[in-house]
Amino acid sequence: MKKILLITTLSTCLTACIPTAFVAGAAIGSAIIYDQRNVKVMMDDRDIAYRAQAKLDQDPELKNIARLSVAVFNHTVLLVGQAPSSTLKNRAEELVRSIPKVSRVYNEIAVEKPSSMVASTNDTWLTAKVKSVLLAEKGLNSAQIKIVTENGTVYMMGLVTRSQGDLATNATQKVAGVQKIVKLFEYLN
Repeated sequence: MKKILLITTLSTCLTACIPTAFVAGAAIGSAIIYDQRNVKVMMDDRDIAYRAQAKLDQDPELKNIARLSVAVFNHTVLLVGQAPSSTLKNRAEELVRSIPKVSRVYNEIAVEKPSSMVASTNDTWLTAKVKSVLLAEKGLNSAQIKIVTENGTVYMMGLVTRSQGDLATNATQKVAGVQKIVKLFEYLN
């Protein structure tokens, strides 16, 4: 009786999970196929992002008075958010530069009080709109482009050809709410 119950439970769970697992696997697989980085670099980037955010979140000088976020692509770090002074902005950059394998840091932290949850929500929505437009753009491999939005400014990172970068930038310019585009691409040609 226990075996029948176990088999029934497992089969029910698996039938519900397989479509999700298949779709997630296909999405991840296609991202890896189009991503110009090798798997080792992707793992490094994930590790750098985790370590950088942890350092920023745990730093006694930055904790509770700054709102900072980290994005990493190909060992290049983008820092965005707000800090109440240029000293703290520079402190955040120093902390991130100390992480092994970081090749470059773009410090785009604004010296101002932390933005509201409404502004953060708007940025999240804008990022989703840009990603959707890029995904639908004919001829663009959007899986190789990382999008980060802060206060209406869209930061674009990735390893792209100049034509792919231009295609992505032109499509992003058409998205309502985009105030500025900052290209941090590494060009393959």
